[in-house]
Amino acid sequence: MAALDVVPTIFDAYVGPLSRETEDGRRVLLRESDNLLGRFGEAARLAILPGRVFPFTVRETADRVWIVLEGAVWAVMHDLRESSPSHGRTHAMRLDGRPDALLLIPFGVACAPRAIGGPANLLELASRDRVRGDAGCELAAEDASIAFDWLSLAG
Repeated sequence: MAALDVVPTIFDAYVGPLSRETEDGRRVLLRESDNLLGRFGEAARLAILPGRVFPFTVRETADRVWIVLEGAVWAVMHDLRESSPSHGRTHAMRLDGRPDALLLIPFGVACAPRAIGGPANLLELASRDRVRGDAGCELAAEDASIAFDWLSLAG
């Protein structure tokens, strides 16, 4: 995988491209040597239809990686970690594979996706199981404490 870039407004968040697909159609999405997840806890697919805004989800102790498998999304992150240098900041990032298709969301950062243009599919990998290790929580997309203007996003 190519090097990941720091997300400038959210501490410990990273974004980057996926490796290129080989001639036989194989594409490695994530390797142990990428050092993005200290352990594996859960994998989920999120099917995102156009116009639907998901609630913000927060994992208290689990880092998450979102990989765009199909389509394009806005990923809106809000840092809830009181000890973080970016506490209270919100950042919207376009993930569409040109070049960014992978996002590392640190624990304690709320994140919500919204499809751009058409339907999108995300693969979410987490370092802890939602049931046993990290129940997490949800915040409404219109949560007043985040106060994000979804109409400000194009697409």
